[in-house]
Amino acid sequence: MTRARRNFVLFAVAVAGAGWLGVAADLAGGAELANDAAFSDSGGTPGMLVFILGPVVTAVVLFFASRDGAGPLGLTLRFPHRTRWFTAALLLYPVITAVSVGAGLAVGAVTFSWTGSEPLVAAFLTVFAVQVIKNPIEEFIFRGYGTRTAMALSLPSRLAPHLLVGVVWSAWHLPLYLMWTSAADMRLVTSLSWPLFLVLMFAGLTAAAVLYGEVRVRTGSIWPGVVLHSMTNAIATPLVVNGHLGFTGHADALFSPIASSVVVMVLFGALGLLLVSGRRPDQAPAPRPERDPAVVLTTLHEAHGEFPG
Repeated sequence: MTRARRNFVLFAVAVAGAGWLGVAADLAGGAELANDAAFSDSGGTPGMLVFILGPVVTAVVLFFASRDGAGPLGLTLRFPHRTRWFTAALLLYPVITAVSVGAGLAVGAVTFSWTGSEPLVAAFLTVFAVQVIKNPIEEFIFRGYGTRTAMALSLPSRLAPHLLVGVVWSAWHLPLYLMWTSAADMRLVTSLSWPLFLVLMFAGLTAAAVLYGEVRVRTGSIWPGVVLHSMTNAIATPLVVNGHLGFTGHADALFSPIASSVVVMVLFGALGLLLVSGRRPDQAPAPRPERDPAVVLTTLHEAHGEFPG
């Protein structure tokens, strides 16, 4: 197993397990699990710090302590066509929301009202302010470390690294929805049963991972993804949670602006596939070969006729 493969396995296990470790910590400490933190209205619980910071620590430790040649973490703001990428990140989700909700309005399956439980613009600004603090952390985990490492695994297709990261990203969300979100709050988000919602959640986040991941590959930076992620949550959360949108039957599964709705996941997936298929060879990172200490010593010996020291 190459070092990049080993690192990704360790990363995936740590990410998938961090939330459940946080749940165990909350249960041991008597914290109330079901809360509204999933909708950016709560400070969360001590266990949720483990959920967020556990993967961050894992990524940082693996990056510095187990060098795998997969490249940098994507923290740069210097990349070609920055204005174009950031503009697209700002505008993409409003357009996708308009298409998804507009389709529902056109067939009579969705109703819209400006008067929800909170004014829409004020709620957007409040949620966006929270998201621009949270999402650099989440994008660092999954695109900064996850995508850069998955791209070094020599998988059989261009799409495979993004799908792999998408599955890990989805698994990370499980304790958030299953343990830290109350049934009443989930009814604000979906009319579906838990099993059906989780299937669509996995599909939606995996489709989104293709788009987010390919933007990371093309730019070499996590920051356009941070903007896109923040716009996505800041628009979808108030619309759905604050009652600005109404759905007939299970129409939310098709037309809701959240990532698990069919229209949104199709649009995200299609845009991601378009970027992946249009990528030139020079736009993908070229992993540096791993430096095995034994090979280094052998090379020095051949060059100088003796081992150093």
